[in-house]
Amino acid sequence: MRAVSRLLVGVMVGTALAFVSAGVAYANDTGSPISCGHGEVPSQGPLGWICIPASDPGHPGSPGHPAAPGGGVRHCYDRGHQEVPCAKDGLSWFGAPRYCYGGPQRPQGPPPTGKTAGEGLWYECTLSSSGLGSEMTAWWVEGGNTPPDPAQLARQKLKAMPLAVPRMHLAPQPPLLTYVGLPTWLWIDHDQWSDVTASVSVGATTVSVVAKPVEVGWDLTAGTVDCDSAGRPWVKGMSSNAETDCSYTFEKVSDFQPHRRFKVTAAITYQVDWTCTGTCIATKGTLGRVTGRPSETAIGVGERQTVVVG
Repeated sequence: MRAVSRLLVGVMVGTALAFVSAGVAYANDTGSPISCGHGEVPSQGPLGWICIPASDPGHPGSPGHPAAPGGGVRHCYDRGHQEVPCAKDGLSWFGAPRYCYGGPQRPQGPPPTGKTAGEGLWYECTLSSSGLGSEMTAWWVEGGNTPPDPAQLARQKLKAMPLAVPRMHLAPQPPLLTYVGLPTWLWIDHDQWSDVTASVSVGATTVSVVAKPVEVGWDLTAGTVDCDSAGRPWVKGMSSNAETDCSYTFEKVSDFQPHRRFKVTAAITYQVDWTCTGTCIATKGTLGRVTGRPSETAIGVGERQTVVVG
């Protein structure tokens, strides 16, 4: 029967990469070599025999961020050599001897004896073995860098994202006049009512940003209106009973405005959210509502008079 032991050992892997493991090791009661999984070799440590990764010059990697063989596409396998996703829920897959999804420890614990916080990072994940329940394993990554703040990366990326500047339409369309008491139709080009996406990668951290349009804010000087769609285009020949989901009704004429017109501006407001994959201190978050740059036009408002002829 295998006994489960917790140990703290230093192991040299690949290109002389040192790490400290506070993980799970399997020792044989008789002291004889144990059966190891794919990609592992038995090694006799201070508490008995354990499985460590086999050295593979084509797969240098590191405990903190496993690399792809030869720099190509990385494939990940469980203990039974069944392929598994290399990333899941914002965590990375770590193979032998851990076989788990993990990432940098948050918050970071004190560094091991003889090390300072600036010299590396603790990584951790949950190991699960049939009949043994689950327990945490942690290991020190020499030279590990603190992952960037994904929210900050998202904010920086958002500044460069091409949020739409509305192409505005009104009916009646300037320079034609609209009239007091007449609903003035408002809309923008429908191809501008679409998600804007972008992503940015720093080291092993990738942040994807999605800006979803939720509102067009119209300021018509005499009043404002917020529309939760691009609006319905007015088409010549429409019935007088046709309806729109975005309009404004002026209550006064524009005679006393500059150039005898009301200034009209429109801007799209987006709900901006982000997700993080790879080495992440958080897997998702939001930047809230963000309003893009406005566009501008002007419209004249007249008044129809009833004339009584005797």
